[in-house]
Amino acid sequence: MRTGYLCFLLLPLLLQAQPLRMQQSVENNQRIFRYQFQALEQDIRLQFSLDPGRIQHNGNMVQTYVPHRMQQQLWRELQLQANQAGPYRLTPGPGGDWQNFTVHYAATATLSQATMAETEQLQQKLQQFSQQFQQQYVERMGYQLLLLADNRQLITVDHPAIIQQSLADMAGLAQTVVGQLGAADQQQLITGLLTWVQLIPEHPAEQRQYGGTFAPPLQVLRQHQGDSASKTVLLATLLRSSIPNVQLAILYLPERTLLALAVPSGPDDLTVTLQGTVYLVVDPSATEPLPPGQLSKIQKVYVLNQFLAYRLL
Repeated sequence: MRTGYLCFLLLPLLLQAQPLRMQQSVENNQRIFRYQFQALEQDIRLQFSLDPGRIQHNGNMVQTYVPHRMQQQLWRELQLQANQAGPYRLTPGPGGDWQNFTVHYAATATLSQATMAETEQLQQKLQQFSQQFQQQYVERMGYQLLLLADNRQLITVDHPAIIQQSLADMAGLAQTVVGQLGAADQQQLITGLLTWVQLIPEHPAEQRQYGGTFAPPLQVLRQHQGDSASKTVLLATLLRSSIPNVQLAILYLPERTLLALAVPSGPDDLTVTLQGTVYLVVDPSATEPLPPGQLSKIQKVYVLNQFLAYRLL
């Protein structure tokens, strides 16, 4: 009797310690998902089913990108073109940096002005070829090449393509979730979906450059965890399915990915202007639920200073 009474007293504390309760089960060859959490000042309960084959199909969208394989192929192509152009050789940059290579004329120790000019032209030609080769290679693998605000080059999963390809897999799920949220308007719908995605646990190894921890939307739900890019893509896919006319953009900050929406904002909300359009910024992987337009201090500094790359959806 005393044990039961103690459990009754501790129940509110246990519920507070679990802001998102989730259960998965398999019934009639369908995987059933059940969630319970607080949002929109009420207790939200979500339940939907997914076909295991559809989950697997969604998970197979991402190929493993092996950077050294591309580097080897590119280096062979660069050396071949240099040899065909004349007695030239290539050397990588400091620390074996193959992207910052240098072209050398290998025939004589003393170079004429004409030879120096030809060497410089070849350098520029090969650098342009290198950029084109990398862009085409990563696109074939389902990745994208981004230039960050600090001039670092980032190769990451082609998130806009994953969102577009996931719409068919997510259509029924999104319709069910929107109906169960019971949002009164677009703002409440965005807040409800954002809160749900934020409460999904973060991947223990936050996003990696080569997509090592990225998972497509249905895999995030199946694994019940996701890095910031994965949770951003999940939220973007839900919003694209439920509010197709809203413009979206993915923001790439150092070590974090955010989502931006072209919707009305308040005076205290954080926004960013991209190509003349004002977007409200949200963080789908905030460590605690944050409403639209609110970010942690460090993420806010990056956005205010436009220290980011972006892709419009």
